[in-house]
Amino acid sequence: MTVQNVDYVVRVVGSLEAFETLQVTSRVAGVVERVRFREGDAVVTNQVLVEIEPRRFKLALDAERAALAKAKAARADALAGLERRQSAVQKTPGLIPGEEVATWKTRVATAEAEVAAAEAALGAADLNLRDAFVRAPVKGIIETRNIQTGQYVQPGTVLATLVQRDPLLLRFSVPPEAATSLTRSQRVAFTVGETEESYAAKITHIAQVADSSTRQVPIAAEVERSSSPALRPGAFARVTARLGERERQLAALGESAPTGQPTIPESAIRPSEKGFIAFVIKDGKAEERRLSLGLRTSDGRVEVKEGLVPGERLVIRGAEALRDGASVKVADSAPKGS
Repeated sequence: MTVQNVDYVVRVVGSLEAFETLQVTSRVAGVVERVRFREGDAVVTNQVLVEIEPRRFKLALDAERAALAKAKAARADALAGLERRQSAVQKTPGLIPGEEVATWKTRVATAEAEVAAAEAALGAADLNLRDAFVRAPVKGIIETRNIQTGQYVQPGTVLATLVQRDPLLLRFSVPPEAATSLTRSQRVAFTVGETEESYAAKITHIAQVADSSTRQVPIAAEVERSSSPALRPGAFARVTARLGERERQLAALGESAPTGQPTIPESAIRPSEKGFIAFVIKDGKAEERRLSLGLRTSDGRVEVKEGLVPGERLVIRGAEALRDGASVKVADSAPKGS
């Protein structure tokens, strides 16, 4: 039995997700005159994607500008008329009836209100013209196209789906005992598909509560190098997170120490419907052992909490073909699990 610093890791399966999936919608009603994108196109923020009758909205804007100019002219006329009458009253009291002055004050107030209404209408027309050019809200990839040229759309009509993949998110879950060793901003490594190329992600969130159905703690991390073509939302990822180095008293299988924590190679462990199992050789036959596993080490070994006894001879390779009670012939002097 030895005392040594052991580098522990947790290895789990996770998935890649887009940072956000957005629906690009119409804010105005009209006929789609031009679609400026295709599915799969990379777009940048504020890039024009769709044009919805921009000329009609431009004419409406010009009309509102003219209406505002007319309202301002009417206000100026009302102000001038009121000022003339007020000046006459000051020079010659009683020359202008009070009712007439009051009427002109009402005209001025009405003209002011009409100018305010015209300014609001002009602002709405300007907004409609800008909304006639539907733009990408963020940088991303067009996932779906939902409209065709010539189609009539209403406010709220979904025109396209945009995937924001920068940064990509890596989501995975770990046992509660492993979650306590992880920290925000910690980097984790992962691979995708059949490649062995390793990518990195930085932990941004560690859930405070374990999932009630899986008893696992959800983790979210932002992927570095999100632009890599090998990384796609929805892909599975094999995640390795370092839990830290600890001084542990370890016993290898084959040592007689009764209190050590045995560690075995991962290659000796098989998943089954019963849980994790391994085989030991006893009297020339394979005996199945159900295992309760602990933490994993960075050199490919796993702690065994229950199921194996130090001193037993462990099958490290070839266990895939074994069944409980099968005869075993050792090809050479294989070492005991260590």
